[in-house]
Amino acid sequence: MKRKAGMIVGLSLMLLAGCEATYTETQPLHSEDSDSLEQLIADKGCDASFQCKVIAVGERLTCGGPSKYLVYSSRNVDEEQVERAAHAITAAEKAKNQHAIASDICEPVLPIQALCISNACQSIVLK
Repeated sequence: MKRKAGMIVGLSLMLLAGCEATYTETQPLHSEDSDSLEQLIADKGCDASFQCKVIAVGERLTCGGPSKYLVYSSRNVDEEQVERAAHAITAAEKAKNQHAIASDICEPVLPIQALCISNACQSIVLK
């Protein structure tokens, strides 16, 4: 019984932590594309978890992989439009990285999973 309660508390903390850390980014993006994407996916309302999607955005110079992961609801957006905006941000970061100096520091950007919790798409950090 104690083990079951501990698992429930652990899962609850994991869910809350996921809500706090929707994504991790190493460098903030201050472009029109980034603002446009954030506005596009702002409505995270959902009826079921299958509507909650994760998209990788950007490209890190030193470590490779995306700069961040974002959660959105497919119920409320045109997914092709979301993908185009994410691709534009990634292309802009790739171009910026060509002129940047690589660093030895490599902060991990953990992948996330999206779930519909209380009728809103929320993220859970996968470890």
